Amino acid sequence: MMVSSLLPQLLLLFSFLAPGRAAGGRLSGDPVDLVPATADFGNLVRDQPSGVYFPAGAADLAELVASSYRTESPFGVAARGHGHSIAGQAQAAGGVVVEMGSGSWDPPRVGVNGSGAPYVDAWGGELWVDVLAATLEHGLAPRSWTDYLYLTVGGTLSNAGISGQAFHHGPQISNVFELDVVT
Repeated sequence: MMVSSLLPQLLLLFSFLAPGRAAGGRLSGDPVDLVPATADFGNLVRDQPSGVYFPAGAADLAELVASSYRTESPFGVAARGHGHSIAGQAQAAGGVVVEMGSGSWDPPRVGVNGSGAPYVDAWGGELWVDVLAATLEHGLAPRSWTDYLYLTVGGTLSNAGISGQAFHHGPQISNVFELDVVT
């Protein structure tokens, strides 16, 4: 399937994403956006998407996935954080790559649950360094984080989040209370 033939269909589809509500995100076929979404970390795998989607919130992600299922030929959707995925994990040949580093997402929020335990509410495209900064403002820190903090929360959790602290506090995923997954 040629990239140029699928993009107009995607643009038309996105104009009808959610009946009664305009999609807050932006779909791009601009080479400036497509080129970074074509290669994985290390440039070992290269797959050309038809478009790159810049969501404005989680509802946009759910609508994107649902719109793929509503078509005669569902298209692939892949989330891309800050470009550290390998082996093509964040690529969607002929489909749509979701740029998770975009959007008007809320910053990490530190709160206290009903039993008095502190927690952090962060979206998947958030960098761990920003989560750490938000918790330090409250005298707290994540129990387990990666040894390199410029990775996304969603990216490391998709691989369990093994790090130097895992021997003592378990991998990051073992310290997650709640996780919203769009499928």
